[in-house]
Amino acid sequence: MKRTFTVAFALLFILSVVLAGCGQATATPTPAASASAQPSSQSQDLIKVNLPMGYIPNIQYAPFYVAVDKGYYREAGFDVTFDYSFETDGVALVGANQRPFAIVSGEQVLMARDQDVPVVYVMAWWQKYPIVVIADEKLGLQSPADLKGQRIGLPGLFGANYVGLMALLYEFGLTEKDVTLDAIGFNQVEAF
Repeated sequence: MKRTFTVAFALLFILSVVLAGCGQATATPTPAASASAQPSSQSQDLIKVNLPMGYIPNIQYAPFYVAVDKGYYREAGFDVTFDYSFETDGVALVGANQRPFAIVSGEQVLMARDQDVPVVYVMAWWQKYPIVVIADEKLGLQSPADLKGQRIGLPGLFGANYVGLMALLYEFGLTEKDVTLDAIGFNQVEAF
């Protein structure tokens, strides 16, 4: 498992550097970026990597946290810093050659490509799409087809949750018109 993390990250880094070299003109680094690029005496051999990730620290990033905790990145020569923001920000940074790569969902790459943002999807993040519907058992829902006529809350009418819900509805012969959608925002921060 340790070797898998190291090899996967190293390959992702190398691919990103190669792909970044194929992009448009490189943006001029900001003074903050230049200062952080100067390694300290104890991390002189480490390559600093600022890794954009979606929104907030979350369980979905557990493999990355374990890799830091176990020292896999350092062992592979990387000093990784996580940058939590919206996935669209990560895609925009990569498209503008300000970051070599980001952790984003595939649909974000598709939407960016539709807007002529020069990014590519180099690694499948999920084996299975991680979207679920959680409902009060009193509703008696037995199948996704039972969502017809129901009110469904999701963070917004965009992104992985929305795309996953649309795919689920489609799979069971429903459309967005068959349900009422409420954009409830990203409220997991409030829960903590």
